[in-house]
Amino acid sequence: MEQVAKKLGVAHEEIQRLTDELQVKEKEQCKLDSALKKAQLEIDKLKENLVKQKENDAADLQKAKEHNQRLDEEILALRNRVRSLDSEKKVLGEMVERLKGEVCESQDNKQLEDHSPGKTVGGEQREQV
Repeated sequence: MEQVAKKLGVAHEEIQRLTDELQVKEKEQCKLDSALKKAQLEIDKLKENLVKQKENDAADLQKAKEHNQRLDEEILALRNRVRSLDSEKKVLGEMVERLKGEVCESQDNKQLEDHSPGKTVGGEQREQV
C-alpha cells in the first residue's frame, strides 16, 4: 500500500508539474496571440494607409498630367503666336525697306527737280539755257 501511495504521490507531482507547464505554455500562447493580433492590426492599418496613399498619388498624378496638358497647350499657342509675329515682322520689314526705297527715290527726284532748269530759285525763275 505504501508503494501505491508513493506511486500516487509521484503521479500527483507529475500531474502538478505538467499542469504548471501547461499554464506556462498557455501564458506564452496568450502573449503570442496578443502579439499576432497587434501585428495583424498594424498590417491592416498599413494596408489602409497604402490604399489611401495610392489614391492620393493617383489624384496627384492626374492633376500633374492635366497641368502638363494645359502647359503644352499654352506652349503650342505661344509658338504659334511667335510664328505669327515673325511672319508679321518679316512683312513689316519688307514694307519698311520698300518705303525707304520710295523715300530715297522721292528725295532723289526732288533733288533733280530742284536742280533742273526752269525752276524758281528765291522767287525768280531760272532761265533755260
